[in-house]
Amino acid sequence: MISKPYRFTSRLFDRCFKRSRKFRAGKIMFLTSDTKGSRPHFSVVVGTKYSKKAVIRNRLRRQLYEIIRKRVLPYFHGKNVICLYNGDKNGQNSSDLQKSFFQFLSFMKRVQGAGRKRIRN
Repeated sequence: MISKPYRFTSRLFDRCFKRSRKFRAGKIMFLTSDTKGSRPHFSVVVGTKYSKKAVIRNRLRRQLYEIIRKRVLPYFHGKNVICLYNGDKNGQNSSDLQKSFFQFLSFMKRVQGAGRKRIRN
């Protein structure tokens, strides 16, 4: 689990969900929006279509939060990110999840780089 300052409040989650850009990588859809502060917020949503058992959904949610905490959190400043898992129960392991997050990181770097103006001499 990520620490409390990086989690969403219910009001912030609703606002981010409505005003977000969408990116799909693998079986995860990422919704991003800008924050007013400098601290990023993250949320992981695993629906009941994935599994009816909460134990299985929570295990996947913990895996995703662990990837966010260790590998993704240092790269984000000023972004809110919601991760919606839309995959099936079969064939999803930790390396596939990490691959989806790295695709998302490369997308975010391209988007942030495209937003900056280049200074020519």
